[in-house]
Amino acid sequence: MLKFCLCWRPAMASLTLAIGTLLGCSAGIAEDFKKEYWATSLAGAVDEGILQGLYDAVDRGEIGWLDIDPKYSIHPLKPGINLIFYHVGGNCYIGSDCERFPSSGPTQDRWSDSERVIDLDDPLAREIVVRDLVALVRQADEIAPDGAIVGVHTDNVHRLSAAALANFFNAFLTAVDAARLQGSISKTRQVGYVAKNNPKAFQQTLEQRLLEVLPLYQINENASLNQDGTLDRGSRLAQDLGRQCGIPIFLKTFGSDVAYTVEQDDEKIDIHVSQDMAREMAQKPNISGLAWSVEEENYHPTMFVQGSAVRQAPTRFCGK
Repeated sequence: MLKFCLCWRPAMASLTLAIGTLLGCSAGIAEDFKKEYWATSLAGAVDEGILQGLYDAVDRGEIGWLDIDPKYSIHPLKPGINLIFYHVGGNCYIGSDCERFPSSGPTQDRWSDSERVIDLDDPLAREIVVRDLVALVRQADEIAPDGAIVGVHTDNVHRLSAAALANFFNAFLTAVDAARLQGSISKTRQVGYVAKNNPKAFQQTLEQRLLEVLPLYQINENASLNQDGTLDRGSRLAQDLGRQCGIPIFLKTFGSDVAYTVEQDDEKIDIHVSQDMAREMAQKPNISGLAWSVEEENYHPTMFVQGSAVRQAPTRFCGK
């Protein structure tokens, strides 16, 4: 079975997929495994305890990610911290944001009071969002330390097929290349994207070689354990992606999530995802870490648990 090799090429757009030993990659190169630390918040600044954990991880020589909404204040970044900026992606915010798109529809979920759905399969809608993402990369490029990776965390892509995901993220990477040539993004800056939910479709894009670049990491939200200690289906799919491709897998869960329901004295009792359950999930194979928040309405983790170490660049493989 062929394996795909992903090599960092700092002077180029970011990464290039190749087969076998193309571009100097080799299965015989010694592998370096490192722990990853994911400091994140989409509702205000990152929790101080998690932020200190990020600094400590980077001091230990581990890989650190700061994944935030850029509208909130950003602490000064020390060398070794990679910077990821959030974008609402396949949704738009009601008002002037949604008015930029040719059409939008109701989300039919808890975010319907503030957001609407847009169609990233539509070329015009895709172009608008890609422009937004490139602007975020330019902003991150100005702030991030020398040598840090910058990237985008694009939300609400869970509805997209494998082909649509590939069209969207390949368009983003092409636009980054154009911005480099124009001089608005540093030519030596490594740029990437985050895979958000939808792990099966992301896996298909890589197996079918539709995506030119592996994601920096995969996030799977609303992770949980069932009564026998097994991860939910989406998290298991993300695990498999991490195993095949050697990318970090970060789970996100909330104390408001119901993991399972038990019957006691003829009464059904919901068992919510506790901090102890979160710690257990983080120790599952091919899970790099887990962020736990009190409730889903507030995307503000107060606990991050590190998991497995991950094989590092310059060599990563994707394939069974």
